[in-house]
Amino acid sequence: MNKFIKYIPAAALLVISAASCSDELDVTPDGRLTMDEVWASVDYTESFLSACFDDIPSKHVNYYWFDNLPSALSDDGWSCDDVEGVGPILAYKGQGNAENNLFETHYLDGFDCEYWKRYWRSIRKINTFLANVDEAAVRSESHRQRMTAEAKILRAYYYLELVKWYGDIPIIKYVPDVDDDFADVRREPAWKVLQSCVEDCEEALDCPEVPWRIANLSERNRMTRGIACAIISQASLFAASKLYCHGENLWKYACDKNKKAYELLKANDFRLYTERIDEHYNSAYAELFVGSPGYPAESERIMGARPESANQPNYWVWGMPIQNNYRAGVVPTQELVDCFDVLSTGQPVLDYRQPYKDEYHLEPNFNPNSGYKLTDIKDENGNVKGHRDSDPYKNRDLRFEAVVIHNGSTVFVGDQESVVTTFEDGNCELRDNVRTHTRTGYYNNKFRQWYSCANKRTADGGWVYFRFAEVMLNYAEAAIECGDLATAMPLINEIRHRAGFAPEVDLNPKGDVDLARIMVRKERRTEFVFEEHRFFDNRRWTANNENIECEKYTTGMKVTRQGRRYLYDRFLVGSTGAAPSKLSYEAKWHFLPIPLSESTTLEEKTGVKWQNYGW
Repeated sequence: MNKFIKYIPAAALLVISAASCSDELDVTPDGRLTMDEVWASVDYTESFLSACFDDIPSKHVNYYWFDNLPSALSDDGWSCDDVEGVGPILAYKGQGNAENNLFETHYLDGFDCEYWKRYWRSIRKINTFLANVDEAAVRSESHRQRMTAEAKILRAYYYLELVKWYGDIPIIKYVPDVDDDFADVRREPAWKVLQSCVEDCEEALDCPEVPWRIANLSERNRMTRGIACAIISQASLFAASKLYCHGENLWKYACDKNKKAYELLKANDFRLYTERIDEHYNSAYAELFVGSPGYPAESERIMGARPESANQPNYWVWGMPIQNNYRAGVVPTQELVDCFDVLSTGQPVLDYRQPYKDEYHLEPNFNPNSGYKLTDIKDENGNVKGHRDSDPYKNRDLRFEAVVIHNGSTVFVGDQESVVTTFEDGNCELRDNVRTHTRTGYYNNKFRQWYSCANKRTADGGWVYFRFAEVMLNYAEAAIECGDLATAMPLINEIRHRAGFAPEVDLNPKGDVDLARIMVRKERRTEFVFEEHRFFDNRRWTANNENIECEKYTTGMKVTRQGRRYLYDRFLVGSTGAAPSKLSYEAKWHFLPIPLSESTTLEEKTGVKWQNYGW
């Protein structure tokens, strides 16, 4: 049976134990009971719903070989595993097809992959649960209501993930008949699927039995009304975005839904985390990503890491040579570094509208009002012909030091504080031939405990699926697209205030909507570094057949020591300029291909094209 068909209907009942499955209608998850007996048992009813949570992805460093693939493919990061000839380098070279691509291929248990199969499998289980829960044995009626609402939130989450990875997909909220051949199944426009996600979550919000946040750590896998609001916020924003809206103007819809989500969350004490506890971190923002459950940062987290997802110590998977790391992992790009504003002025380093004068990003268009330090470049006659970076890491947005390790940064190696040096023969020098050293001149600092290194092994910060800052910027973006800058700009400024900027500074006094759009997109980039947002943002802001131009070329910063002075030179990473740094900038990489066997069978049964553009 075709996998798509197998994973959507209830005909193939999935195991509760996830160890085996059966295609027989009268065989149940444990292989012994009938389905009637499952729904007659309180414990089995609960176990069936629990199994629906099994396919929530781990994300973070849990893609192929501990790389955060979305960050590696975006213009924020570069994978130093390129020398291994596997992982992101395949996408950089444009390799991959509908039968084998780095996101879908199962390499090793524990890595996120096979989204098409896994998410449809879980949706089928949820539909089966919802079709039976009304008559199932439960602990109480209030418990039945809570489980029903949670199942709807979880279904919305899986559909949201499917749309982000594949675009247009069917909406199936029923259990098909066993003899259904699915000839009538059609892909629905992505915006309709996303609106369906919103509807599921809004129904769940009406259930008072579902808590707003999880207070008991034993329930950390459970869905909440906070998560429902976060899904409403993201799904409605994506529905209105260029890639998903199919020409429909849905910005008022997105703005209204985001307003509701924002206000509900705020009324239930979700807020930005602003009070730093540990002075080893330069800001509350830095501390936000390393605290354990119960930490005050929980005020901002809406959906955090799952307890069974072991957090890798970053010294190992995203570390530095000075800490005896196994690999450098995904490292920040110069394009990302350029986005952090000068702290004292609040001004961008580069011009908002045209940050670079050339497509290679080697000629930055510096903002003369930023206060960023430059050195004149003179010709043989002493005439100034340009400028170069002079002291690039001084006086930047607090988030910069929280996420980027650069030449001159200090880190702990054991109990000793050490200075990172990336120049030639430095302790973390730039190299292009080993996985342990940076390609760009930078290393990642996000999610790292301040003391994390080989001599003090510990789990670093876990993944945050949803947080309040995202809802704030989702709302701000939707408001801007509706021309409501009075709503949007205070939200942006509140985020920037936590990053160290004066709250009263108005960077858009003339109410320029185009400038506000650029500002919120830039703010999303600096706020959500390595949280996957940049990958999906770049795609949703462009049409399906448009190349993702900002990802075409990647640059780094080479540091040269001359006595006590340093010279800074920008350079292309992964390219001589004759070809793009990443061929994954091409339009086909908006979405993953539907697995070949699936698309082929579906096209045979339905008579319409199913495969995504370019694959």
